[in-house]
Amino acid sequence: MKVYGAYIYSYMDINKIFNLFGSGSEDIEKEDVKMVFIDFKDHPAYWLGMFKKLILNHKLFERKLIHFLDKADPEFDTSDIKDSGNDLAFERAWYYAQKFNINDEFHKESINLILDENLLKTLNEAIEHFQEKELYERCAYLKKIADEVKKLF
Repeated sequence: MKVYGAYIYSYMDINKIFNLFGSGSEDIEKEDVKMVFIDFKDHPAYWLGMFKKLILNHKLFERKLIHFLDKADPEFDTSDIKDSGNDLAFERAWYYAQKFNINDEFHKESINLILDENLLKTLNEAIEHFQEKELYERCAYLKKIADEVKKLF
């Protein structure tokens, strides 16, 4: 059985729930019911989702910041802001991407949960960024993920 869940925040009395359906021949005790708590942060869809979210949010923030600074002082050089911001955002995004195991079938299947055009876009942007930094191992790793995403489109 595959579980794609999230946290369960409910504190319900299981006996009250089963009593809604009438009494059967057997009584169900709390010990008979097993509650499953899943930490979604340990799920491959979360890792790729965070990767995508970090890059997209960074790009949005960068555009807004540069627009604001250009209005405030048109002669202000914003190239340093782009470089330092990109390094920080892509390093943090890499933290999540490296957790994804492209050889694991469960991980591959989880791509479907967050599949959209932005995932492929952010993967390609990260590949370009790491090429500029000459981090080719990261590029190769992200390329494998991007190839798997392309197959699903």
